Amino acid sequence: MEEVRAWNPYGYIRECLASAISEFTGVPSSEVELLLAEPPEHVGADLGLPLKRFVREIKPDELSRLLERIRAFDFVEKVELESGYLNVWFSPTAISETLFYSLSKMKESYGKPLGLKRLKVVVEHTSANPVHPLHVGHGRNASIGDSLARLLSFAGHEVSRRFYINDVGRQSAILAYGLSLLGGRERWLELAGSEKIDHWMGLVYALTNLMVELAAVKRRLKQAKTDQEYRDLIEEQDGIVFRIAKLSERNKTLFELLAEGVMRDENPEESIRRIMLGYERGEDTYKRLVREAVELVIMGFKETLSRLNVEFDEWDWESSLVWDGPVEDVLERARKTAFYTVYKNAEALDLSPLASLDDVRERLRIPKRLDVPPLILRRSDGTTLYTTRDIAYSIKKFADTGADLVINVIAKEQTLPQAQVRLALYALSFRDFAENMIHYSHEMVSVPGMKMSARTGEYVALDEILSLLYKAVLADMESRGVSYSLKEMDEIARRVASAALKYYLVSVDAEKPIELKLEEIIDFNRNTAPYLLYSYARAQGILRKAGLGFKVPESHKWVLEDGLRYALVKRSLQFPHIVLRAVKELKPHLIVEYLGDLTRVFNKWYDRDPVVVDEVEDRRTFKLGLVYGVSWIIKNSLNILGIEPLEKM
Repeated sequence: MEEVRAWNPYGYIRECLASAISEFTGVPSSEVELLLAEPPEHVGADLGLPLKRFVREIKPDELSRLLERIRAFDFVEKVELESGYLNVWFSPTAISETLFYSLSKMKESYGKPLGLKRLKVVVEHTSANPVHPLHVGHGRNASIGDSLARLLSFAGHEVSRRFYINDVGRQSAILAYGLSLLGGRERWLELAGSEKIDHWMGLVYALTNLMVELAAVKRRLKQAKTDQEYRDLIEEQDGIVFRIAKLSERNKTLFELLAEGVMRDENPEESIRRIMLGYERGEDTYKRLVREAVELVIMGFKETLSRLNVEFDEWDWESSLVWDGPVEDVLERARKTAFYTVYKNAEALDLSPLASLDDVRERLRIPKRLDVPPLILRRSDGTTLYTTRDIAYSIKKFADTGADLVINVIAKEQTLPQAQVRLALYALSFRDFAENMIHYSHEMVSVPGMKMSARTGEYVALDEILSLLYKAVLADMESRGVSYSLKEMDEIARRVASAALKYYLVSVDAEKPIELKLEEIIDFNRNTAPYLLYSYARAQGILRKAGLGFKVPESHKWVLEDGLRYALVKRSLQFPHIVLRAVKELKPHLIVEYLGDLTRVFNKWYDRDPVVVDEVEDRRTFKLGLVYGVSWIIKNSLNILGIEPLEKM
């Protein structure tokens, strides 16, 4: 317990209370601890518990023993039972002593969990289809995935961050087909000009896709059998033509070249199918074409991700799984199981017998109401489905790293395919892999007044948002009359823009959707990255001005002089507990929520309680200790969130 008290003082207090209440109720202390929470503000207590949930009738003598047991803790000042709720008030001086004890032991590492079992963890995230630039939805995925990886690394786990390059399948084939109509790599770069290459590729993909759709609709128009069918197709055709016209405004030359090429092709769909099949078979012509295209898009991805301070340890090619044998190994293994079947004239796995077992669903975290249809492995034309390749990739992630846990950060709309992959792993006797693979799902990001579709080129690119935020931050700095050099202004604006977007995208629980509002992202008056960076720079400025190191004060009576001092002590005390919760629950947004409260209290306190000019030396030592604590908390939080701190702002 002493070690816990040193690195997780608030957790230590909660464990002590939970243990005492457990002895009284007979309920496991872990269950009691989950219900300990801060009561409503009007109650005034520091922690409360609905004791009536565990004990219906409380005998006076038993209650007296429980209250005495809790009062015996040195950190407790008062304890009461009211209307079935047990409320505990802390001793401010004891809490202050506990905080400073932990700060003196942990210093710059304050908040870092100790004593956890070290795990090998793979976090796969972002993994966008390499046919267009990263958009805001990918930005949320990258921000969550990067924060998760950093959080687990901060907790002492060995983390491998991986990006899965989805270069096999129809989307890559459509891009490759469009590019084949334009010439080779040098010609692509010439046509792209100064435009960022992944943005230009996205335009090629969207125009090609729409033109192929238009050609298909025109063929169906010739075969229409009823007036209603004809009218519906005309309406569909008009919609496609409108989208093409809108996109063509971005690059008339590209539009004309692609339109000419598609029109010359008697059967664009067959050309795309040939590329898909040829690439999956590893035919040299198609390997060069698709790989060259995808490599250029990935180059654009890396540039965008670097702006967000997101890095990967491995970039895994989907095609390598096909060419090097892992996908064929999965197919051969599947054919030997009792779940193998033929479905819609294609090789498949019938996973319904497994999905019907409640214990399997529970162990694999399959949603109760999710229907699981047969999983098609290979089409009749010989091409595999992406879920088949995902099975092979899942095996690779575990096998390559010896991972104890694999976390796939993937949008919620992929719940069924992810469930099918876990069930397939179980069916193929990779049960440990299936049970230790987590689909970390997240909701979408919407932009007011816009319906996004990468297929039709309607999306908000991550680069565009970052550039808009950069300009907004620069404008704000100029309006405040900031006296930095142009180089310093540029550097600060770049880092603040990146931090603002990343912080915003992590701030909301992954299970909830986000509506992107630029004015909220850089608001200096709410829980945003600019406000956090400002608070950190302010704390650093105080410490530089004081020119003194961290020191434990001789007295803790100073905490009694000001309610905000005590509020800051309590909030600072909670940080290691919040980090541990975030690690266990895999919820980095808990840290963002906590930081908003901490920085609000810190700035409100400092505005009315000067630190450096305090003439009472020991009280100044106490205050500086609080500033050191806040500084370490913010810096470690920024590290977890992948945000570069600013010493001045």
